[in-house]
This record gives sequence, C-alpha cells and structure tokens, in this order.
Amino acid sequence: MDVRYDLGDDHRLVGTLCPDMKLTLARPDPDVVTAVTRSADLLREGRGLLLDLVDRAEARDAAAAWTGRVNTVTARTDRVDVAALLIRPDGCVARALPTGQDLDATTLVRALGTWSGQLA
Repeated sequence: MDVRYDLGDDHRLVGTLCPDMKLTLARPDPDVVTAVTRSADLLREGRGLLLDLVDRAEARDAAAAWTGRVNTVTARTDRVDVAALLIRPDGCVARALPTGQDLDATTLVRALGTWSGQLA
C-alpha cells in the first residue's frame, strides 16, 4: 500500500516515505566508522534531514540556521532524478529538488520553517 500526503508539491516523492537509499557520505563525520550508510539510518535521531545529493552549498547554507533541528548530510546515491530532499523526522519527504533545477532558497527556508519550526 502506498500513501501520499498532499504537501503542496507535485514531485512524486513529496508526501511519501523516503525511499531507503544506499548513500556514500561526501563529508563523513570523523566519528563514523564507514562512509556508506542508508537513508533510514540518518533518520534515527528523530530530527529532520536535508539530504544534499549533488553537493550544493546553497542548500546547506539555507538550512544552516536550523542546525539544532535538522541534520544536513551531503551524500551520493544512484538516484538520478533528485538533487536534494527535505525529510521530516517521521521519514516523510516534505520537499524535493529535481536534478537540474535551480534551488529556490526562499521555498526551502519556508519549508524548513513549516516542518522544523520558525526561527526566533
């Protein structure tokens, strides 16, 4: 059974549970034993996740103010249809940036505020 919530974005991943993707971390944490993980493993902390799949500094910069609420991870995967995913703590994809599309930082900041709380 597939479930898709209407979250105001027509990308086919938005509103669905994040697919469990094999990821190679681009900037592995020194405390991480391996640089290969799965997307589901990155959600275990119960925080939102900005998954940057094409190493876009502007995506990481837009999310920097939510560092205490959202983990930002740069990784590589074999998916070619998406450049970045904003994933809620429950694993639901809140926003997706298709490959080749320019990042709209205002839309990303709005989505971060909606799903991770407005900044003071």
